[in-house]
Amino acid sequence: MNRGFKKALVCSDASLIKFGVTAKVTDLLDKAGIAYTIYDNIKPNPTIENVTSGVKAAKEAKVDFIIAIGGGSSMDTAKGIGIILTNPEFEDVRSLEGVAPTKNPALPIFAIPTTAGTAAEVTINYVITDVEKERKFVCVDVHDIPVVAFVDPDMMSSMPKSLTAFTGMDALTHAIEGYTTRGAWELSDMFHLKAIQVIAKNLRLAYENDPVGREEMALGQYIAGMGFSNVGLGIDHAMAHTLSAHYDVPHGKACAMLLPISMEFNKETTGDKLKYIAEAFGVDTTNN
Repeated sequence: MNRGFKKALVCSDASLIKFGVTAKVTDLLDKAGIAYTIYDNIKPNPTIENVTSGVKAAKEAKVDFIIAIGGGSSMDTAKGIGIILTNPEFEDVRSLEGVAPTKNPALPIFAIPTTAGTAAEVTINYVITDVEKERKFVCVDVHDIPVVAFVDPDMMSSMPKSLTAFTGMDALTHAIEGYTTRGAWELSDMFHLKAIQVIAKNLRLAYENDPVGREEMALGQYIAGMGFSNVGLGIDHAMAHTLSAHYDVPHGKACAMLLPISMEFNKETTGDKLKYIAEAFGVDTTNN
């Protein structure tokens, strides 16, 4: 490889391996003669144990870069592993909560998303579940962002309808919360309004596995990620993390369940922004 890497830790969940999605990448690695070891101990809501056992697997395999294939769970696990490998003083995963003062960039991560929702491939955030305490915690670290993101809708074509819906609603929640959060400003508004427009138009198409819908959702969630990663999110995600931690509800599903409630709760502080969200959905607000 041009970058001089010798062996990869391929982080991907067991279902993607079972259905041949991960093989779309590993077959290319085999063809190119690039060594790798697969790590698939990843839950839909990744846990502290998933990260710590991944660090151990990476050390035993003597890898020098990571390829994350999957949705937010694979990306988040890879970020935690990559950070600890280069910042061993943070081997206690809980110490990474919040804005961790790490000093070194994570082991290089190449991100290949298979869902159109989390935008984890372009953000500095990752979320880990503390099973013992029944809570999720968010880690924010400029050192964890992947060095390259390959956003290819073909990798998303095998998503089942339920996962397409859940991850799509996660992307929509990112866009709406990023647009209405207190940290929002003109530049982030540009990203979020466009993301809402793209997602509103294409999520149903992607749900039916329409190729154009898949491609546009890949773009929409990516745009939303570039926005919210700079201004933060809101109460929907705060509550969704708690719901997922206590009941193991898929993250996107939890976000979708809580979105109408959180928008209603915030309506007094969002001004005209709810009107502009409606217009991004194609609603005529002339008489409202």
